[in-house]
Amino acid sequence: MTSVTAAADRGGLSHFDTPPERSGAHPVRWHDESDRPADGSSRQVVEAFARYQRKAALSMTTASQGTPPAMDRSAREAYLSSGTIGADVREVVRQSWARSARAGVDPSSLQPVYGDDEADPKVLAAVDVVLARQLDRLGREPISIIFASPSGMILRQTCPDGSLSGFLRRVSLEPGTDFGEGRVGTNGIGTALQAEKPTLIMGAEHFADELTIFACAGAPVHHPVSRSIVGIIDLTCTAANGNTLLLSYAQTVAEQIELELLQTVGGKQLALLRDYLAACRHATGPIVALNSDLVMMNHHAQQSLSDSDRAVLLARTSDARGNAKPTVFVADLPSGTLARMDYRPTFSGAELAGGVFRVGLTATRKEGGERRVEPPRLPGLAGHSRSWMRTTSALRQALRADRWAVLEGEEGVGKFALIRAMHYAEMPDRHFRMIDAQTAAEDPEGWLTAVEEEFEGPPGTLVLRHLDLLPGRMIGPLSEILLQQAAHSRNAEGHWVVATIDQAADHPAVLAQLVPIFDVTIALEPLRHRGEDIGVLAPLMLAQIAQSEEITLSARAVNQLQRHPWPGNVTQLQKVLRAVLSYKRRGVVDVADLPAECLAVGRRTLTSIESIERDAIVRSLQSQGGNKSLAAIDLGMSRATIYRKIREYSITITG
Repeated sequence: MTSVTAAADRGGLSHFDTPPERSGAHPVRWHDESDRPADGSSRQVVEAFARYQRKAALSMTTASQGTPPAMDRSAREAYLSSGTIGADVREVVRQSWARSARAGVDPSSLQPVYGDDEADPKVLAAVDVVLARQLDRLGREPISIIFASPSGMILRQTCPDGSLSGFLRRVSLEPGTDFGEGRVGTNGIGTALQAEKPTLIMGAEHFADELTIFACAGAPVHHPVSRSIVGIIDLTCTAANGNTLLLSYAQTVAEQIELELLQTVGGKQLALLRDYLAACRHATGPIVALNSDLVMMNHHAQQSLSDSDRAVLLARTSDARGNAKPTVFVADLPSGTLARMDYRPTFSGAELAGGVFRVGLTATRKEGGERRVEPPRLPGLAGHSRSWMRTTSALRQALRADRWAVLEGEEGVGKFALIRAMHYAEMPDRHFRMIDAQTAAEDPEGWLTAVEEEFEGPPGTLVLRHLDLLPGRMIGPLSEILLQQAAHSRNAEGHWVVATIDQAADHPAVLAQLVPIFDVTIALEPLRHRGEDIGVLAPLMLAQIAQSEEITLSARAVNQLQRHPWPGNVTQLQKVLRAVLSYKRRGVVDVADLPAECLAVGRRTLTSIESIERDAIVRSLQSQGGNKSLAAIDLGMSRATIYRKIREYSITITG
C-alpha cells in the first residue's frame, strides 16, 4: 500500500500523496462536483483536499480559541529518524509514541486489521440513540463521530459530510477496523483507551503518516454502575479544524451515552451497587462485588493486589454465584498471600442480585521467602499448591489422631483417591474398606449390615463414599451405628472413618444428623483452583495410564492444560490423557496433540451440541493453519460468526 504522508498545520495541507483506490473500497463522495478531481493524480487530490479544508474551516461552528499550539512536524520526524523527542511534545504523546514503537507499528504504512468485536446490545442501543440525536444536530458539519469497543474495534460511525467520509474510508476509519494503539499507533481511539481518560491527538501527534491529516478526540464511556470502560467515543475532523472544543464535545457525547445506559440499569444492579458502596464506606481492605453482569472492585483491591492475584481472586468468587447464604472462602494467591473472602449475598426484593466479598489478606511468606514445606508423598498422586498441601496436611493429622473426617469437594476432584493414598502412605499394613452410599437404595438392610460388620473386623480405614446420596430413611439408622462406634475410634486399635460428600449436594438431613458425628470437615479444592498442581499431576497420570516412560508432555502442553477450567476435575483430566494415548503412544505430546476441548479455556460447561460445534471449529482452524477466514469458509459460517465463536469458546490456536 502506497504511504500517505501529510504536513498539516493551522494553515492547511502542504503535501498529500494518496494511494490508488483500493480494490473493492467505496469511492470518495465529493461535497460538490467542483471538488472532484479529473483523474486520480496526486496533485489534483491535493488541491481537492485543500479546497475541502477551506470549506470545512468556514462551516465549522466550533471556535478556534483555546486550540493547543500545533506541534512542529519536525518533532515527529526527529523522533522517527533518531528517537529524539523534543520539549514541545506533550507527555501523553511521548508515552504513546514509545508504546507504538514497542508494538512494532510502521509509521510509513498503515496496515488496517479487520475483525469482529462483540458489544453489549444495551450499550450499542444507547450509542445508536445518542448518535442519531447528534447527527440531527450536526447538520452537514465536517466532523465524524465514532464509537469503538474497549479493544479499539470501530463498531459505529456517523459523518454528515460526504467528503470527510471519503477521506476516513481511505485510512480505514470505518466499522470493523481495529484502531487500537498497538495496531495503528497514536490516535484518538487507541491512545485514549490506553490513558483511560479523554485525550486529544492533533495532526502530527499521530504516529502513522496517513493519520496526520486529522485531529481526533477520544473520551471513554463508562458503565454507570461499575464504571468499567464499555467503549470510547471519538470525534474526528481535519487537523486544520481541530481544537480543545472537540475534546469537550467528545466528553459530552460520552456522558450522554452513560445517561442512556443508566436508564437500562435494573433493580439487581442498583441493589448490588447499594451494598457495595455500603461495604466500601467501612472498608480497610479489598471489596469485590459481582453478579452475572458486572464486577466492581474498590481502590484497595486495585492497588494492593497484582493482576495475577486479582485474576485468582475473581476465579474463586465464581463458586459463590447463585449462593443465597453467607459463606467464607479461602484463596491462595500467586503472591503467597492468603485471602479470606467473606461473602454476603445481595437481594433485590426476594430475588438474588449478586453478592459482596469483604477480603482479608494475610501474608504467608516471610520477606525474602521461606522454605517451602514439601507435601506428603502419596502413592499415585502429586501436587504442590498451597491448597493441596493444606488439605493433605489436615487429612494426615486427622488420621494420626484417629479423628473421623468428612472430605468434601466437587464431583471428580479425587476425594476417594486421596483418602486411599493417605491410608497406604501412613498405614499400609492395616485394613482398608470402602462402602458406597450410592448403592444403599438397592439393599438398605444389607448396606447397613455391611457397615456394622466392618466395625467388628480388624482395625483400619472405613470410607463411606458419596454419603450425601444416602436415602433419607437410612440416615437415622446409620447415625445410631456411627454414634455407638465413635468412642472406639479414639484409641490406636479403632477404625478411622472418613466420609466423602459432593460440595454441590443439598441434603440437609445428612448435614444435620451425620456430619456432626465426625470430628472435622476438610475441603479439597477443585482442579481449576489448583492449576500449578496440573504441572506435576498430568505427567504422573500420563505415565501411569500408559505404563511407560516413552511418552511425555511438552511444557507448552502442560501450560495449555493448566489454562483449562476442568469442570470435570481430575476425572476429566484422566479422560483427556486416555484420549491422547488412544492415538499417540510414544514421543512428546504437544498442544496440537491435545483433544479439542483442551484448546478452549472458557469457564462455562458446554452442552453436547456446543461441544460438537467447538470441536469442529478447532479442527477447521488447525487444518487451515489458524486462518480464521478460511476456517469460516470451510465451516460455511461468516467471518463475524467464527470470531464470535472463537471468543465464546475461548479457543486458543498456537503456531
